[in-house]
Amino acid sequence: MNTNGRRVDTGALILGAILLLVGGYFLLRNAFGFELPELDWDLIWPLGLVAIGVLVVVRGLAGRSGSDKT
Repeated sequence: MNTNGRRVDTGALILGAILLLVGGYFLLRNAFGFELPELDWDLIWPLGLVAIGVLVVVRGLAGRSGSDKT
C-alpha cells in the first residue's frame, strides 16, 4: 500500500492496534474500575501466535506477487 510515496507496514499497524486494545482494556479495568470480563490468557496467547503466523505468510505472499510487477 502506498501513501505519499511511502510503504505502509500493515504488520506494525495491526500490532499497534492490538497493543492499544489490550492496554485500553487494562486501563479501563484497573484505573477506572470498569467491570470487564476476565481475559482467558490460555486462549489468547495461542491465537496471537496464529495471527503472527498468518501475517508472516501473507507478507511473504504479497512480497512475491509484488516483485513480479514492473
